[in-house]
Amino acid sequence: MARGIVSVFGKRCEVVIHDFSDITQSVVHIEGNVTNRSVGAPVTSTMMRMLEEFGDQVPDKIAYKITTEDGKVLRCASIFIRNDSGELEGCLAINFNISDFMFFSQAFSDFTFLTNGTGSGGNGDSLVNFSKKPTQSMESIIDATVSQHEKPPVTMNKAERKEIVAKLEKAGVFSVKGSIDYLAKVFGASKYTVYNYLKEVRLQ
Repeated sequence: MARGIVSVFGKRCEVVIHDFSDITQSVVHIEGNVTNRSVGAPVTSTMMRMLEEFGDQVPDKIAYKITTEDGKVLRCASIFIRNDSGELEGCLAINFNISDFMFFSQAFSDFTFLTNGTGSGGNGDSLVNFSKKPTQSMESIIDATVSQHEKPPVTMNKAERKEIVAKLEKAGVFSVKGSIDYLAKVFGASKYTVYNYLKEVRLQ
């Protein structure tokens, strides 16, 4: 099954099979290479939080977004596997790299725009956001601002990144806790690099 899924969706797709008998080395099979993991890797921090919160009743999580440490934006699905008694045994995880698609034409927006069910969002300088938490709003504004440049952030030069930082500073994004760390992940850079950009912008 894993090989079939990757064969259909190509090199931007990765399928990971987890065996929860030992979550410290739960990965037992990988097809594709998006997250640079290998067999024997542990569960992700996101999956660990879900397991701690829900236990055997953990629900499948479909079409959610994560940003990797090297700046890749992934559309993901985690489908949990149970035995006949309903006990959790493992998980089939699908990770699809949508970084390039984030910067293509509006025709891809329905596929790549990820929400919490509100369906809200848009392009341009005027952003309307109905997120329930400040961090959700912050991430949405950063994603939208970065996407206006129509190129993957890991390929941007310093001037382009500083332009994004300047827009976010004007919007007050950096007053939200975690904004520096999130933007650093999007850029595929260290948080100290983002701090330096922000310092330079504020001195202008």
